[in-house]
Amino acid sequence: MYADLLCPDCQAAWPTILKVIDYYGPNIQVLLHPFPLPYHTNAFIAAQGLHVVSNVTNRDLNAIYLYATLIFQNQSTWYNRATIDMSTNEVVQSLATFVDKTQITTAAKFLAGLQDDDINDQTRISWKYACSRNVASTPTFMINGVFVSADASWSLDDWKSVIDPMLDCPPGLVRCNYAPNKSECCVFGYKCVPNFGCICFKDGKQC
Repeated sequence: MYADLLCPDCQAAWPTILKVIDYYGPNIQVLLHPFPLPYHTNAFIAAQGLHVVSNVTNRDLNAIYLYATLIFQNQSTWYNRATIDMSTNEVVQSLATFVDKTQITTAAKFLAGLQDDDINDQTRISWKYACSRNVASTPTFMINGVFVSADASWSLDDWKSVIDPMLDCPPGLVRCNYAPNKSECCVFGYKCVPNFGCICFKDGKQC
Protein backbone atom coordinates (compact mmCIF):
# COMPACT_ATOMS: atom_id res chain seq x y z
CA MET A 1 0.00 0.00 0.00
CA TYR A 2 1.43 3.37 -1.06
CA ALA A 3 0.00 5.80 1.45
CA ASP A 4 0.08 9.39 2.60
CA LEU A 5 -0.58 9.45 6.35
CA LEU A 6 -2.36 12.79 5.96
CA CYS A 7 -4.53 11.65 3.05
CA PRO A 8 -8.23 11.30 3.94
CA ASP A 9 -8.71 8.48 1.41
CA CYS A 10 -5.83 6.54 2.98
CA GLN A 11 -7.38 7.16 6.38
CA ALA A 12 -10.64 5.64 5.08
CA ALA A 13 -8.88 2.62 3.54
CA TRP A 14 -6.61 1.79 6.48
CA PRO A 15 -9.13 0.01 8.78
CA THR A 16 -9.91 -2.50 6.02
CA ILE A 17 -6.20 -3.05 5.37
CA LEU A 18 -5.81 -3.89 9.06
CA LYS A 19 -8.62 -6.42 8.66
CA VAL A 20 -6.77 -7.94 5.69
CA ILE A 21 -3.57 -8.17 7.76
CA ASP A 22 -5.44 -9.79 10.63
CA TYR A 23 -7.37 -12.21 8.40
CA TYR A 24 -4.42 -13.56 6.42
CA GLY A 25 -1.76 -13.36 9.14
CA PRO A 26 1.57 -14.89 8.04
CA ASN A 27 0.14 -16.02 4.69
CA ILE A 28 0.75 -12.61 3.14
CA GLN A 29 3.15 -9.73 3.65
CA VAL A 30 1.73 -6.21 3.66
CA LEU A 31 4.14 -3.35 3.04
CA LEU A 32 3.17 0.18 4.02
CA HIS A 33 5.09 2.43 1.66
CA PRO A 34 4.93 6.15 2.56
CA PHE A 35 4.22 8.45 -0.38
CA PRO A 36 3.70 11.99 1.01
CA LEU A 37 1.72 14.17 -1.39
CA PRO A 38 3.01 17.74 -1.82
CA TYR A 39 -0.38 19.37 -1.26
CA HIS A 40 -0.68 17.84 2.22
CA THR A 41 1.48 20.34 4.07
CA ASN A 42 2.95 18.13 6.79
CA ALA A 43 2.85 14.80 4.96
CA PHE A 44 6.61 14.55 4.55
CA ILE A 45 7.17 15.03 8.29
CA ALA A 46 4.58 12.35 9.08
CA ALA A 47 6.18 10.00 6.52
CA GLN A 48 9.63 10.67 7.94
CA GLY A 49 8.18 9.82 11.35
CA LEU A 50 7.18 6.41 9.99
CA HIS A 51 10.79 5.77 9.01
CA VAL A 52 11.92 6.94 12.46
CA VAL A 53 9.58 4.47 14.16
CA SER A 54 10.79 1.70 11.85
CA ASN A 55 14.40 2.44 12.75
CA VAL A 56 14.07 2.88 16.51
CA THR A 57 11.93 -0.27 16.88
CA ASN A 58 14.08 -2.45 14.58
CA ARG A 59 11.28 -2.63 12.02
CA ASP A 60 8.68 -3.84 14.50
CA LEU A 61 5.56 -4.14 12.32
CA ASN A 62 3.23 -3.75 15.30
CA ALA A 63 4.86 -0.40 16.16
CA ILE A 64 4.81 0.71 12.53
CA TYR A 65 1.14 -0.18 12.10
CA LEU A 66 0.28 1.44 15.43
CA TYR A 67 2.00 4.70 14.44
CA ALA A 68 0.14 4.74 11.12
CA THR A 69 -3.17 3.94 12.82
CA LEU A 70 -2.80 6.69 15.41
CA ILE A 71 -1.73 9.29 12.86
CA PHE A 72 -4.73 8.39 10.70
CA GLN A 73 -7.04 8.60 13.71
CA ASN A 74 -5.68 12.05 14.61
CA GLN A 75 -5.10 13.22 11.05
CA SER A 76 -7.05 16.45 11.52
CA THR A 77 -4.44 17.66 14.03
CA TRP A 78 -1.81 18.12 11.30
CA TYR A 79 -3.96 18.40 8.18
CA ASN A 80 -3.27 21.55 6.14
CA ARG A 81 -5.18 24.50 7.64
CA ALA A 82 -5.01 23.04 11.15
CA THR A 83 -1.34 24.08 11.28
CA ILE A 84 -1.54 27.25 9.18
CA ASP A 85 -0.38 29.40 12.10
CA MET A 86 2.35 26.98 13.21
CA SER A 87 6.00 26.93 12.20
CA THR A 88 7.61 23.74 10.95
CA ASN A 89 9.43 23.35 14.26
CA GLU A 90 6.14 23.66 16.13
CA VAL A 91 4.57 20.98 13.95
CA VAL A 92 7.54 18.68 14.54
CA GLN A 93 7.36 19.24 18.29
CA SER A 94 3.62 18.62 18.26
CA LEU A 95 4.12 15.29 16.48
CA ALA A 96 6.96 14.29 18.82
CA THR A 97 4.85 15.06 21.88
CA PHE A 98 2.02 13.00 20.43
CA VAL A 99 4.29 10.01 19.71
CA ASP A 100 5.75 10.23 23.20
CA LYS A 101 2.27 9.90 24.70
CA THR A 102 1.62 6.78 22.60
CA GLN A 103 4.75 5.18 24.12
CA ILE A 104 5.85 3.91 20.71
CA THR A 105 9.11 5.73 21.40
CA THR A 106 10.24 8.77 23.35
CA ALA A 107 9.97 12.33 22.09
CA ALA A 108 13.76 12.64 22.31
CA LYS A 109 14.37 9.59 20.10
CA PHE A 110 11.67 10.69 17.68
CA LEU A 111 13.12 14.20 17.35
CA ALA A 112 16.63 12.80 16.95
CA GLY A 113 15.34 10.56 14.18
CA LEU A 114 13.69 13.46 12.36
CA GLN A 115 17.05 15.27 12.41
CA ASP A 116 18.96 12.23 11.15
CA ASP A 117 20.21 12.75 7.59
CA ASP A 118 20.08 9.04 6.78
CA ILE A 119 16.40 8.79 7.77
CA ASN A 120 15.67 11.94 5.79
CA ASP A 121 17.32 10.28 2.79
CA GLN A 122 15.29 7.11 3.36
CA THR A 123 12.09 9.15 3.19
CA ARG A 124 13.15 10.89 0.00
CA ILE A 125 14.30 7.67 -1.66
CA SER A 126 11.02 6.01 -0.68
CA TRP A 127 9.11 8.81 -2.40
CA LYS A 128 11.31 8.61 -5.51
CA TYR A 129 10.90 4.83 -5.66
CA ALA A 130 7.11 5.22 -5.63
CA CYS A 131 7.39 7.70 -8.50
CA SER A 132 9.50 5.17 -10.42
CA ARG A 133 6.60 2.71 -10.07
CA ASN A 134 4.25 5.31 -11.61
CA VAL A 135 2.48 5.99 -8.31
CA ALA A 136 0.79 9.38 -8.53
CA SER A 137 -1.96 9.26 -5.89
CA THR A 138 -2.86 7.63 -2.61
CA PRO A 139 -3.86 5.10 -1.68
CA THR A 140 -2.32 3.04 -4.45
CA PHE A 141 -2.30 -0.74 -4.13
CA MET A 142 -0.13 -3.38 -5.75
CA ILE A 143 0.00 -7.14 -5.31
CA ASN A 144 3.31 -8.73 -6.28
CA GLY A 145 4.21 -5.49 -8.02
CA VAL A 146 1.04 -5.35 -10.12
CA PHE A 147 -1.46 -2.50 -9.79
CA VAL A 148 -4.80 -3.38 -8.22
CA SER A 149 -7.77 -1.10 -8.90
CA ALA A 150 -8.71 -0.98 -5.22
CA ASP A 151 -9.81 2.08 -3.32
CA ALA A 152 -11.09 3.12 0.10
CA SER A 153 -14.50 1.60 -0.61
CA TRP A 154 -13.13 -1.95 -0.80
CA SER A 155 -14.24 -4.36 1.92
CA LEU A 156 -12.44 -7.41 3.28
CA ASP A 157 -14.55 -9.55 0.93
CA ASP A 158 -13.35 -7.47 -2.03
CA TRP A 159 -9.75 -8.11 -1.05
CA LYS A 160 -10.44 -11.81 -0.48
CA SER A 161 -11.82 -12.12 -4.01
CA VAL A 162 -8.41 -11.02 -5.32
CA ILE A 163 -6.03 -12.61 -2.80
CA ASP A 164 -7.62 -16.02 -2.19
CA PRO A 165 -7.10 -17.34 -5.75
CA MET A 166 -3.41 -16.43 -5.49
CA LEU A 167 -2.98 -18.45 -2.31
CA ASP A 168 -4.60 -21.63 -3.59
CA CYS A 169 -2.37 -24.21 -5.29
CA PRO A 170 -3.61 -25.75 -8.55
CA PRO A 171 -5.16 -29.24 -8.28
CA GLY A 172 -2.56 -31.92 -7.53
CA LEU A 173 -0.11 -29.49 -5.92
CA VAL A 174 0.43 -29.05 -2.18
CA ARG A 175 1.00 -25.76 -0.37
CA CYS A 176 4.42 -25.54 1.34
CA ASN A 177 4.77 -22.83 4.00
CA TYR A 178 8.50 -23.22 4.46
CA ALA A 179 9.31 -19.93 6.26
CA PRO A 180 7.49 -16.89 7.64
CA ASN A 181 5.71 -15.16 4.72
CA LYS A 182 7.29 -17.65 2.30
CA SER A 183 5.36 -20.39 0.52
CA GLU A 184 5.18 -22.27 -2.75
CA CYS A 185 3.29 -25.15 -4.35
CA CYS A 186 5.00 -28.56 -4.38
CA VAL A 187 4.45 -30.97 -7.27
CA PHE A 188 4.19 -34.74 -6.82
CA GLY A 189 7.47 -36.26 -5.61
CA TYR A 190 8.55 -33.10 -3.81
CA LYS A 191 8.43 -32.62 -0.04
CA CYS A 192 8.12 -29.41 1.96
CA VAL A 193 11.37 -28.77 3.83
CA PRO A 194 11.47 -25.97 6.44
CA ASN A 195 13.63 -23.00 5.40
CA PHE A 196 14.15 -24.48 1.91
CA GLY A 197 10.80 -25.07 0.26
CA CYS A 198 9.90 -27.85 -2.15
CA ILE A 199 12.70 -30.43 -2.45
CA CYS A 200 12.67 -33.45 -4.77
CA PHE A 201 12.73 -36.85 -3.06
CA LYS A 202 12.84 -40.26 -4.74
CA ASP A 203 12.82 -43.59 -2.87
CA GLY A 204 13.21 -41.69 0.40
CA LYS A 205 16.34 -39.86 -0.76
CA GLN A 206 16.85 -36.35 -2.04
CA CYS A 207 17.05 -36.22 -5.82
